[in-house]
Amino acid sequence: GINAEYGDFWLMVYLSVLYTFKQDPGKVAVVQSKNNNHLLYCEKCSLIKPVRAAHCRFCDLCVDRYDHHNIWFDQCVGARNHLSFLILLVALINLTFSTAWDFFGSTCGKREEYSRLALPNCLPYISANKSSVLFAIGLFSLVVLLASIYQLLVQIKLITFNLTGYEERCLRRGYPIHDDLLHSHYYHSPFHKGFKNNWYTFLLSVKHRIISKTLDTV
Repeated sequence: GINAEYGDFWLMVYLSVLYTFKQDPGKVAVVQSKNNNHLLYCEKCSLIKPVRAAHCRFCDLCVDRYDHHNIWFDQCVGARNHLSFLILLVALINLTFSTAWDFFGSTCGKREEYSRLALPNCLPYISANKSSVLFAIGLFSLVVLLASIYQLLVQIKLITFNLTGYEERCLRRGYPIHDDLLHSHYYHSPFHKGFKNNWYTFLLSVKHRIISKTLDTV
């Protein structure tokens, strides 16, 4: 059965999803001054946007520090929900790891046998115990676990070098985003300030944007 510990993991995932995908990701809605050299004009939105903002073709709007559009929740990840997206990945890793561990244990045998059991060895247990549904849940959890770990590692790497997912993809494909990144190397972007300062800038910028949004709504 499902242990009581799953309640905490599910609550953490639910709150992370709610906070990440039910709030403004950093929509650029105010026309900025054209005198600022760090701003660009978006033809689709007809406004001046910050240099690190990008236009999302799914949402049809510009998002500050645009990272990517999450197709599962149909929402962008940007300046104001990037940190909560990382927390969501950590919560998913905890939940899916615990689920895969417990379901494979109940499907394939005793806990001390985990180290020598491979997926093909689970088939006799599935046939004998008629637990194919449990095995499918465990396998799905394992896939989500691996995908979440991969996504978290990618996000850590990008933040470490002070790049967004959109900027990284443009650099890798050779797309000219703007003049500052046009001739930049992947690990030598104009935004790179050193590993410690990059993380400090990321966390500080998230805090600043959350406070700014709170003041705007007052």
